[in-house]
Amino acid sequence: MFIYPTERPRLLFRKNRKVEGNRGLSFGFCRFEKRQSLTLRPIRASLGASMVQVDSEARKYRSLLNTSTILNANLDLYQLLPLIMLYSKDLLEAEASSLFLLDEKDGFLYCEVALGEKGEIIQKYARLEPGQGIAGWVAREKKPILLEDAYTDARFNPSLDQKTGFRTRSLACVPLFVQDQVIGTLEILNKSGNRSFDNSDIEVLASLSEIAAIAIKNAKTHESLKKRILELSLLYEFEKLTVAEKSIQELGNWLIDKVLEFLEAKAGTIYLADPTLEVLRILAARGIPEDAIHSIQVPYGEGVSGWVAKEKQSLLIQNLDEDPRYDKNAKYKFEASSLISAPLLYRGELLGVISVNNKYSGYAFTHSDLEMLGAIANRLSVTIQNANLFHKVVDNERELKRAREVMAKILPSALPYVPGLEFGVQHIPFDNVGGDFYNVIKLDEHRTAVLIADVSGHGLSASVVAAVIHTVMETFEEETLSSPSKFFTALNHALYNKLAGNFLTSFYAVVHTGTDTLVYSNAGHNPPILYRKEEGTSLPLETKGKLVGVIPDLFFEEFVTSFKPMDRLVLYTDGITEHSNEDRSRRYSDDLLTLAIRSSSQSPASEAAPGLVKECRTYCRRSDFEDDVTLLIVDRV
Repeated sequence: MFIYPTERPRLLFRKNRKVEGNRGLSFGFCRFEKRQSLTLRPIRASLGASMVQVDSEARKYRSLLNTSTILNANLDLYQLLPLIMLYSKDLLEAEASSLFLLDEKDGFLYCEVALGEKGEIIQKYARLEPGQGIAGWVAREKKPILLEDAYTDARFNPSLDQKTGFRTRSLACVPLFVQDQVIGTLEILNKSGNRSFDNSDIEVLASLSEIAAIAIKNAKTHESLKKRILELSLLYEFEKLTVAEKSIQELGNWLIDKVLEFLEAKAGTIYLADPTLEVLRILAARGIPEDAIHSIQVPYGEGVSGWVAKEKQSLLIQNLDEDPRYDKNAKYKFEASSLISAPLLYRGELLGVISVNNKYSGYAFTHSDLEMLGAIANRLSVTIQNANLFHKVVDNERELKRAREVMAKILPSALPYVPGLEFGVQHIPFDNVGGDFYNVIKLDEHRTAVLIADVSGHGLSASVVAAVIHTVMETFEEETLSSPSKFFTALNHALYNKLAGNFLTSFYAVVHTGTDTLVYSNAGHNPPILYRKEEGTSLPLETKGKLVGVIPDLFFEEFVTSFKPMDRLVLYTDGITEHSNEDRSRRYSDDLLTLAIRSSSQSPASEAAPGLVKECRTYCRRSDFEDDVTLLIVDRV
């Protein structure tokens, strides 16, 4: 047994250069040097006897050079890993080879595949803890190791031999380094002809490991970029999808096909949750008999998908045979070796579960795959929620009560308490439901967002579109919500060409109480009126902004104005300024609203909002409106 010191073996690749006091012989790309001395004659005499060995070493390093070119030209990780093992096995005349990669997420070493003497797979999957077995020890200690008889070393784990029937005699194992960070190990087993590996073998293996590590790093970077591009492409496909065009069953089949195509997997299932019975039912599946789909029910907590449903957590299983949650005796099951699964959650509520099985490559899923499935699951949840919402409302178009319940979920039940701000609101939908909506979002201690929006049209159809739009907004991150420009740009991108002939006008602002400022953008909406009580002036916040959902790739400009104590901001929809009497002889207007705002400035916001609506009705001598009416007042106090 030979255990090498801490320092990494140096690469033997070196440019041919003249070193003072030395004379060297070069073979291929490898340079062997010897110091001139009085013993030169005996060395020359013995050189001929060692020429065969030197020529063999030179051939190895010429092979290393060729291997470097081939490996670094391959950016497909799943093609690269077997190539590395094949070259290490053939170059060092080994019977088998294995390659473990370190997973940065959990710290375990994973061997996807080990190759035998004829290139056959002798081990499909293995996982090692840090320090476990030879590979685990090499990764932890960052040292190469050479064993003449593996079974005499306590660190050797014979369990893999017992599983595969392979008998390990000698081995050499080296760490894979990228910028002094261990990313895995490379191991060769049993030198052919009952020989043992020696120091020269481990030096060659170390050189190969340098090449392999760089190639793996490049391939991983390429794979990560490729997956990100594919992920964005898939999410874009989701955004283009109009849920109104498909039934929920058609939608499920479309979604599972897209997800499997993206993750390059053979089988998968989208389950929908039944919260009453606490079971999962299959919406769409690939890889199980068609006639079994409707008969399968998975209780929460049972099996892999049931566990995900109960715990509402994502799950990665890289070897199903070793996981107790996998029911091997189930009547219907996937022929699966590796699996990833994620819950479909909307506002914390379980909508279902998505599970994906077996990569086409034969390799196990990784934490990177699980992260991508999680991102997909988030968008899937919104898509399914949109579909559920849309089809439930459309299928029950005559039941306005249901539509009112939907709108009630969209509109805040109570406005938040925000120090330094007071709110007042009036919302009067046309025909019980409508397309107007508003919101107040407390971003942090000093920033609060206010929104008012109006979907074209009114009644049930406008309320359905409003519900879909509101659901899209729910997916926005805080960074998007903090910037009116980013908010409208993202909203327009998500809604373009999906509103079935409708459009959206909206005003969005972020109030900064710490700096007494108002940052805002307008998307074709009525300009809100900013009343400055201290100065007695009214200022319409007139800006140029396009409608949302009509033109692609729009940029929305941001504006900033002061918003100091005693200032009042009044946001409204056109239902109030277009109100008129029966014969159209008396019509309310922006100017009349401005005068009413001035005259009601002494009233608190909670009283001023209904007071302004009452003033409009009184002026027009008509109580019923012909459009949705929404009015939101924000006072700086």
